[in-house]
Amino acid sequence: MSALRFDHFISYTSAADIDDYLKEYAAQGFSPSDRTVRHEPGLRNGFLFFGPEYLEFAWVEDAQMFDKADAGEKLLQSVTRRFGIGLVADDVNAVHSNWVERGYSLPEVWSKSPRDAVPGAPSAWSFQEIPAELLPGASCFALTYHARPRKDTGSVRVPRNTIYGVAGVIFVAQNPEARATRWRDLLAPGESVVQTEGGFEVVIGPHRAEWMTPATYSSLLQLNWEPAPHSSGELSAISLFANDLDVATRMLEGSGRRVVSTTIEGTDTLIVTPDERDGFAFTIQQHPIDTWIVQRTARTGENLIFSKE
Repeated sequence: MSALRFDHFISYTSAADIDDYLKEYAAQGFSPSDRTVRHEPGLRNGFLFFGPEYLEFAWVEDAQMFDKADAGEKLLQSVTRRFGIGLVADDVNAVHSNWVERGYSLPEVWSKSPRDAVPGAPSAWSFQEIPAELLPGASCFALTYHARPRKDTGSVRVPRNTIYGVAGVIFVAQNPEARATRWRDLLAPGESVVQTEGGFEVVIGPHRAEWMTPATYSSLLQLNWEPAPHSSGELSAISLFANDLDVATRMLEGSGRRVVSTTIEGTDTLIVTPDERDGFAFTIQQHPIDTWIVQRTARTGENLIFSKE
């Protein structure tokens, strides 16, 4: 089967202007993309990169077009809360075939290009929508990028705040062990569900996915937890790696982000509270990037090098 890994995490943003918003993240020392992409219905989305992975901020550029969105999409947009996960595969059609052979019921793979693509242009992506009962708690899909090589090859940029990569993702659920088991069964059937200080985790590709109860999330991460008005609200925090935690702290605090220093599983950790305009919270731990690249390459076969801004 074509191996899957977390690729990007999605939230609507209530920012007044997506370009100005990305400049704010740049001022915090992050590495936003200098390009945006237009999607239906009436969106122009921006991106914040951490090595091969990224956050996607969905921004309504054309309100009249967005009025044609279905009720579910409008509900997602009504709250600034992370809700979506794209999982990348070299061949999403192979993923579809494997899952069908394993007995899962799935819609067909489909393809598209950006909303403003030249007429007749080849598709930029192919998608496998994942029914909510298979990966409950988030709106998930698998995709293949047709412009990318089969193995990501390139430079991992170390930005000015030194926060360079995604370690994993944290979910909040009333039944964390059952959630972890459900996700493991579909995405990483050879992995174990492991109990942690916070809850239960599974290794999915190069990332750790952890589920914890609302009470544990609030006490361990010192972040408020509120239920979402929709069923895709369990995605809670993105776990990141920094080359230098002191530099990350200085840049984030200096730009006005609220940062809390704590210890999780014996490791110094920064908790970055969400910007109310996008809802993304972060946990950040120090980890040497050269070690990270060696460990990641061993699991994924990627060919990555790193560079500094």
